[in-house]
Amino acid sequence: MRTGLFCTYENPSGDYRTAYAQQGEFIELAEQLGFDEAWVAEHHFNARTTSPSPVVTLAHIAARTSRIRLGTAAVLLPFHNPILVAEDAATLDVLSGGRLDLGVAKGGPFPLQNKHFNLNPEEARARAAEALVLIERLLSEEQVSFDGTFYKVDGVELVPRPLQRPVPMFLATSTPDMVKVAAEHRAGLMAGPPYPIAHVKDCLRVYREIAGNADPKLVLARFFHLAPTREQAVAEARTMLEPFVERMQVATAKLQPTWTAWMVMEPIIEGSLIGTEAEVRAKLEALEAELQPYSVILKPLSTEHKKQCDDLRVFAEMIRPALAA
Repeated sequence: MRTGLFCTYENPSGDYRTAYAQQGEFIELAEQLGFDEAWVAEHHFNARTTSPSPVVTLAHIAARTSRIRLGTAAVLLPFHNPILVAEDAATLDVLSGGRLDLGVAKGGPFPLQNKHFNLNPEEARARAAEALVLIERLLSEEQVSFDGTFYKVDGVELVPRPLQRPVPMFLATSTPDMVKVAAEHRAGLMAGPPYPIAHVKDCLRVYREIAGNADPKLVLARFFHLAPTREQAVAEARTMLEPFVERMQVATAKLQPTWTAWMVMEPIIEGSLIGTEAEVRAKLEALEAELQPYSVILKPLSTEHKKQCDDLRVFAEMIRPALAA
């Protein structure tokens, strides 16, 4: 099981330069500690998580690292022209020496995003599914013609060509119809930090019903927080999660009511990697046995840079070696 980071570029002080500098240092530390992957989210119009341009951000990280794989988690396809997504992905793959993992998604239940990008939310899923197919072809075929509902191209030859053939693609989704799209095109699955484990298992079942023996390459993101006692870890986590849970309850109520039922504090804490060193290790062992994930990527709850780095070192030096033993 691979391990990595899920990066949203938190900005608690309102200082963008510091937020980007510290997150870059954090990813460099992860590479030094032997982590396999770093994934950067695409979030818009949110001063707390300032990562609207994951490809640009990862191009910067590519120049600061040499080994760790770099993933988008995820490019929100309905907001972008798929030809430009493919060009950016190919360019980043070249710049990183073939280290790109291209994660894509339809976008979450956030009205401001739909408003400002002039997107009809009822079209988001169909647009994302069609764009995924086109991008996959652009990255793998020499010349592409495509006649879809939303996108039409005639004889496009992508420049530059990516180094990887194929570029690994992952679809972040919680809905059966998009899981089916991922399975049909052998894209990996990504599951966000609040997704209940039972639901992730359902998604894997749907994937395997369609793809047979194909590996869903599950990338499982989990909230992560360590403390000397479980009581302290849970109390701190609850305080840090409260703004997220409240914001998501409001955002999901109309556009994604299924998610609303998931936005409950105690189940989120229980499904996360929150606790003592021993408890987090036991949770990881259980996740590995139950889901066989391709990778588990950590979303630190603390926004304090030193705390994030300290917890990452404990994970790398104490928790991960015990899993492999």
